[in-house]
Parts: sequence; C-alpha cells; structure tokens
Amino acid sequence: MYAIYGPYVLLAAVAVALLFAVNRDLISTIQFRIMMIGAAVLALAWTVFLGAVWQEYG
Repeated sequence: MYAIYGPYVLLAAVAVALLFAVNRDLISTIQFRIMMIGAAVLALAWTVFLGAVWQEYG
C-alpha cells in the first residue's frame, strides 16, 4: 500500500536536490541534468506501473 507514495517521496528528494544544486551552482552541469531527468522518468514509470496494477487488483 505504501508503494503508491514512492513517486511523491522521489519528487520531494528531487526538490531538495534542486535547492542544493542551485545554492552550489551545480545546475549547469550535465551530470546533474542527467540525474534529474532519470529521476523524473523513474517516477513517471513507477506511477504508470502502479496505476496499471492498482486498476487490475482494485
């Protein structure tokens, strides 16, 4: 049941990382951009997967 909160926890972690990156001027690095895009894709895929499973068993 708690797995449905996974994307929101990831979103909160991304927000904290974004604040950290802006303060340290890391936002312009390609590595940071790749990590942020990867986290967003993971959150989206997990949400779609849970939505499909939740509909099937709900």
